[in-house]
Amino acid sequence: MAGLDASHYAALARELGALAGTRVTAVHQAGALRLLLVLEQGGRRQDLVLDLGPSLPHACLAAHEPAPGAPTALAHALRNLLAGARLEGARSVPGERVLCLDLSLGGLARSLWFEGFGRQANLYALDEGGVVRWTVRGEVAATRGAAVGARFTPMGAREPAHPPAPAPGEDASAAIRAVVAATQQHEELTRRRKALERWLQGSLAKARGAAAALAAQAAGAAQAGALRRQGELLRNSFHLLRPGLAQVSVPDHDTDPPRMVVIDLDPAREPGEQVAALFRRARQAERAAAEAAARAPLLEARRAQADAWLARLAAAQGLEELAGLEAECGLPTAGPRARTPTPALPWRTFRSADGWEILVGKDAAGNDRLTLHHARPGDLFLHVRGASGSHVIVPTPRGKSVPKETLLDAAELACMHSSRAAAPHNEVDYVPRRYVRKPRGSAAGLVELTRCSTLRVTRDDARRNRLRQGPA
Repeated sequence: MAGLDASHYAALARELGALAGTRVTAVHQAGALRLLLVLEQGGRRQDLVLDLGPSLPHACLAAHEPAPGAPTALAHALRNLLAGARLEGARSVPGERVLCLDLSLGGLARSLWFEGFGRQANLYALDEGGVVRWTVRGEVAATRGAAVGARFTPMGAREPAHPPAPAPGEDASAAIRAVVAATQQHEELTRRRKALERWLQGSLAKARGAAAALAAQAAGAAQAGALRRQGELLRNSFHLLRPGLAQVSVPDHDTDPPRMVVIDLDPAREPGEQVAALFRRARQAERAAAEAAARAPLLEARRAQADAWLARLAAAQGLEELAGLEAECGLPTAGPRARTPTPALPWRTFRSADGWEILVGKDAAGNDRLTLHHARPGDLFLHVRGASGSHVIVPTPRGKSVPKETLLDAAELACMHSSRAAAPHNEVDYVPRRYVRKPRGSAAGLVELTRCSTLRVTRDDARRNRLRQGPA
């Protein structure tokens, strides 16, 4: 995009030269690096804008606007030097983006130099001896050798590397304002385009991640048939089961010739529970596969929609088209409250298969806050026995009992967020919160249970996938 060049400053110097005789009646600050010199003659007022913003520093004339507020220290310092000064003329440095205002005050010469060099842009006020009396950016002035108290050396004229654009017409300020407006619009379009692209890429990544998790969940369907077949074989050879067995070999008479099948067992389970556990795992795998099959088309539609929006974003040209796409995508807008976000809670929230809320502490301090300050006496507390990890709380309404699936979900979450997350089997203690106490002087997260029940948990990846997919 074409910016400002030396021809704009040369034309602006000619435009200001026609205003010789006007006086500087006030100085205002309308931004961090934007100063307004009020020029007045015969009751007519207009502002000379001196903007040192790093994206596009510029000077131009604009219609006079009321003071934006109480004078700042920066504006007050320049006002002390220039208030009442008479504009004698203006000039530019050939080939440079430099503007000089020649002024007089009380018979003494003054000059104001504006250098529009991007991040090195600066403004210098000089006395009659050419000594710098005031500057906006002291660090830039020091690098340039023009700090306050030093004699100012103007930039020398130079031949431009490329021929300058044709000089603007008589209304140089209007041409400069047009360039500035186009640049600001381009910057706004770029900023909003990047913000929307980041948001859409994030949505696409979430959809892809959810689809991958569903694919893994659907893979459990392949296990369902094998688990169910193992349950049938174990039921037919129930007489081979003994307490404490970790494996058992049973005959499969449906093959020719019959073969022996090795089935892994849970030594902690009674023989009567082993068969039921296999059929239960088969049903869980089937439910997980059915859920994955139902949700997969929705996730694919979300992914396809995000891809389509990204393609339209790449082709979007103007702010109006971009604004329409932002509204269609539902891009969140930061309101006034977005600047002061509510501190994040020190626990995560999940939703059980029964629709109950389950809270999981994020760290040791969060565990204490969740269990000791947030949980009510009747809420259910869970923790993996013999392991470090998160406290899990199931908020329990008075007079209600925690449903079985919610209890299993909470126990699985306790295992997932413990040091034994990878273990195939765990024991999870659970007890109403009223029976949990913290020993005096104990470390953060450490509590004692005065009574509890224990649940033996076998790792259930399908349940874990569902819980990961569905945080509240």
